[in-house]
Amino acid sequence: MVSNLENKKGTLFIGWYSSEDTFSGKNPEFKKEVEIYNLSEISIPFDNIPDGKYGISIFLDENNNGKLDLNFLGIPKEKYGFSNNVFPLTRAANFKEAAFEIQGKSKIIAIRLK
Repeated sequence: MVSNLENKKGTLFIGWYSSEDTFSGKNPEFKKEVEIYNLSEISIPFDNIPDGKYGISIFLDENNNGKLDLNFLGIPKEKYGFSNNVFPLTRAANFKEAAFEIQGKSKIIAIRLK
């Protein structure tokens, strides 16, 4: 469940990562791009995720340029979020902060965008 979309439009980029090495990169183990329009929240199913530890990174590309836009200080200008809803003050979340376990059955991961 992704919330705090503020009825904006654009493309949600969602990536699942299984290690610190991949978490900050652009090659998630599982990913989806979902077009949204005028929603405050959305559920996005991911099926057949193997058991393990994962971290999710997500952003709303409002201008559809395929990237998270930043201001001149490196602060995101578009909405973003991480699993466990962690938002460190001066940096992006790391894998350890965002990691959660998947074990055998369905699980709802709620992410509130900032």
